Amino acid sequence: MKLARLYGAIAPIFFSLASIASVQAAPGTLAQPLLGQDLHVATVAKDGAGTQIWRWAGVVNVDRSDTAGTASARDVAPAAGADDKAAAQSEGWIAVNAKTGYSYRLEVPREVSHKLYQEALRAGLTGSSQGTAVAAKEDDVAGAKGWSDGVDTRTRRTDNTTFPFRAMGQIAGGETSGCSGTLIGRRHVLTAAHCLYDRDSETWTIGGLFRPGREGTCNNATCEPYGEHAGIWFFTPAAYRTSTSWRDDYGIMVLEDAPGDTTGWLGYVATSIANLRDLCDDAGSGRCFNRGYPACGLGGAPASCVQGWAYQDTNNCEIGSFNSPDADGWNARYSTACDLSGGHSGSAVYTDVWGGSSDVVVGIVSTQTCTTCSASDDFPNGIRRITPEVLDWIAYFKSTFP
Repeated sequence: MKLARLYGAIAPIFFSLASIASVQAAPGTLAQPLLGQDLHVATVAKDGAGTQIWRWAGVVNVDRSDTAGTASARDVAPAAGADDKAAAQSEGWIAVNAKTGYSYRLEVPREVSHKLYQEALRAGLTGSSQGTAVAAKEDDVAGAKGWSDGVDTRTRRTDNTTFPFRAMGQIAGGETSGCSGTLIGRRHVLTAAHCLYDRDSETWTIGGLFRPGREGTCNNATCEPYGEHAGIWFFTPAAYRTSTSWRDDYGIMVLEDAPGDTTGWLGYVATSIANLRDLCDDAGSGRCFNRGYPACGLGGAPASCVQGWAYQDTNNCEIGSFNSPDADGWNARYSTACDLSGGHSGSAVYTDVWGGSSDVVVGIVSTQTCTTCSASDDFPNGIRRITPEVLDWIAYFKSTFP
């Protein structure tokens, strides 16, 4: 709770967001978007920070369903054949408002988002928070292993009311649909861009509810101990929509309410390749994991898959190779040995030993190169790495929507 109050105090220093055609909103608040109008972001003069414009981009195609019948790119982590194709570097993002369907192109100078990250880092706001929830007593069913291709080492997990797992959840979700996501703030869910926008149909999939700590499909407090939460704003990099690369496959979902006050949230870090390999080294003392919500009707799902439950590989998420350099010179993607399948998309690769004991996200599940993989496919899954660019944008969105 202390971290939440700190972020709420910092945000008004920087932002006042309103429609150009309307009366200026109070600092840190958002005026109702108007048809055809740009949104104006006026930053209080600080270290030379200027003004940004959210450019009106029209009304978008949206899928508002939260049902198993949704068939889109978010159903299955897409094939990674285009991982190494160049994509235009862009500082822009596309924003969609769930209530109106209006879209905007964010034109935010990188120096603005970076200053916000530096402020958050100095204030200690990039780490994890455990929230106010008390974990329920859970039975251990770690023996319920999935062996979809004979080597799948995922297990169904029942400790989802403990931290940090209660800050991880399912977005929508059915037998052949859905994604996963992770709270990185009071109401900020980090996920994959393809979970929010389907490039093939040019449709925003904004109807999926976020259910942190979900345990089953009974649709009550037994299965959804922290409720279900609708998104109000959805963000993906503009470059993700205009290329076939998966380099920009990450996005932010801002919720209407703040379940993170109860569940807590994970921190996030960008660290060197050498440090990442040490954190995720399966042969040493590595502590790198993934937990996601598989769609049980899709190929590659765990054997005896139970819908609406989280699964986690019992092995460390060892790293293979790095690729897709960004404008900062950081390789934005890497491959991992963690067993995954459709529905895991958007879930976090995280470590619980950052700085000794902190739970932080180091990557986002993005793609897979095979479903039933051969013995030679040691690192079949693609991860969007947390890089300095990602840190800056997280800071921007958390400051704009505290």
